[in-house]
Amino acid sequence: MNENSPPRPSLAWLIPAALVVVVGWILLDAYRSRGTSIELSFPNGHGLSTGDPVKCRGIQVGVVDAVVLVEEGVLVTVEIDPVNADGLARSGSRWWISRPELDWSRVSGLDSIVGPRFIQVDPALDGGSPPAPCTTFVGLPEAPVLDRLDPGDLLVTLIADGRESLHPGAALSYRGVRIGTILSTSLAPDASGVVAEVLVRARYAPLVRENSRFFQSGAFDLDIGLTGVRARLDSLETLVVGGVSLVTPTEPGEPVVSGHRFEVAVEPDEGWFDWRPSIPIDP
Repeated sequence: MNENSPPRPSLAWLIPAALVVVVGWILLDAYRSRGTSIELSFPNGHGLSTGDPVKCRGIQVGVVDAVVLVEEGVLVTVEIDPVNADGLARSGSRWWISRPELDWSRVSGLDSIVGPRFIQVDPALDGGSPPAPCTTFVGLPEAPVLDRLDPGDLLVTLIADGRESLHPGAALSYRGVRIGTILSTSLAPDASGVVAEVLVRARYAPLVRENSRFFQSGAFDLDIGLTGVRARLDSLETLVVGGVSLVTPTEPGEPVVSGHRFEVAVEPDEGWFDWRPSIPIDP
C-alpha cells in the first residue's frame, strides 16, 4: 500500500447502524401490532382470570390482561386485537362475563362450563354515524337476554299495571309467530306500574304502528258458557315463561321509531282478532 494513498473507509460503523435500523423496525412493528387496552368494571369476577379470552360472535378478538379487586367490585383490563379494536372500542358496545346460566326463558354460557370463563362483547349499533371511540365501560352484571343487536332492530317501551307475563327473555308474538323479545322489566320511576323494554327484529319492525295494540299473552284463558268451553293459549312457551302479543288494525297507522311507548292490556278486546292488515315485511 502506497504511503501517500488515502486510508480506506472503515465498515465497522455500518454494523451498529444496521442494528439500530433492525431494532427500530422491530419496535415499530410491535407498536403497530399492539392491541387497544380497554377497562371494564364488573360487580363480580365470576372466576375470570388473566389470559382468558375475549370473544365476539364466537371469535376470539382479545385477551384478559388483568383482573383487580376494587372497592366497587372488579376492574378488568383487556387487550383487543388491532384489526378488531376500532369496531369494538366504541360507545354503546356491551361487555359481560360469559358463565353458565339457567332460567325459565333461556340457557346460556354452556361453553364456559368445562372451558375458561371469557369476556363477551357485542359491538355498538351504527345509527347512521359511527359511535364515539371509548376505552372505559361499565360491564353488564349478567349476560343480556340477546347477545346480539342488529341494525334496523326496533326498541319499544311497554307500560303495564303489573309485571304479570312480562318476563325478560319472553316472546313478543304476532299471530303466534315470535317477532321479538322482552329485554328487561322494571318498576316505573314513580312505582305506578311496570316498564318493559322490548326488541322487535328488523324484519318485523314494519308491523308495529302508532295504532298497534299490545296485550299480555302468558295466561291460560278458559271461558265456560252456555255454548261450551273456549280456551286461548298462544303457546306452551307463553304458559311457562310468559310473553306479550301484538295486533295492528286493518288500517295501520304510521310506523314508529325506537323509543315509542305503548300501554299493555291485560286481555285483548275481542274485535282485535278480526283485524287483517296487509303489511309487507322483508323475506
